[in-house]
Amino acid sequence: MDENQKRLGLYQQLFIYGDFIPLNFKINLDLYSKEIRQFDENWVIYNKQRGDTGRMGLSITSLDGGMSGYPDLQSLYQYAKETGKNISENKFCVPTEAFRKMSSLSEILSFFDNGFGRCRLVKFRNGGYFPPHRDQSIRYNVPDYFRIFVPLMNTGNNSLYFIYDDKKIAYEPGRAYLFNALKTHSVFSFVDDAHTFAMSLQLNEENIKRALDCFDVN
Repeated sequence: MDENQKRLGLYQQLFIYGDFIPLNFKINLDLYSKEIRQFDENWVIYNKQRGDTGRMGLSITSLDGGMSGYPDLQSLYQYAKETGKNISENKFCVPTEAFRKMSSLSEILSFFDNGFGRCRLVKFRNGGYFPPHRDQSIRYNVPDYFRIFVPLMNTGNNSLYFIYDDKKIAYEPGRAYLFNALKTHSVFSFVDDAHTFAMSLQLNEENIKRALDCFDVN
């Protein structure tokens, strides 16, 4: 069995149950809104190679534990084209100062501690967006990671649209969601200062088991 087939088998263990799955983690949004103020000066332009898309990013994990945003808050595909360096999402696993100081995120971060990929906060202004896209791995047809999405401050069905597979998804602010990022998805903000948390987790048996264990069945 080749590497891509192995990854496909692991990935399918998650998404045989659905493509957008609520988890039993709920972020304390009041605490988050207080804690995030200490990092007001640390936000950087997200994917600046693409121009102004109304997004800023803050690294929770990074390549070296720093918060410069380079290259961890840029397009790794574009970075590889420019530099010739192919870096896996899973190399961006070193905790930053924000990782250590944002206690509002500590429960979900400590639960999934068997291999982080890129974890970052994203802040949108009114009109900010992620265009429709599918996540891809530089080295494999099937990524070596999977994704969790958490809508945070100033989100909600009339504030931040999460479009998944051509459908607008209903979600609960603060709730964590496992989603199949191989399908087309996009995000559009209709308010200023809308925050989300994007977690990449290494695609391994232990992380998959933990994800399955925290499906919200209530």
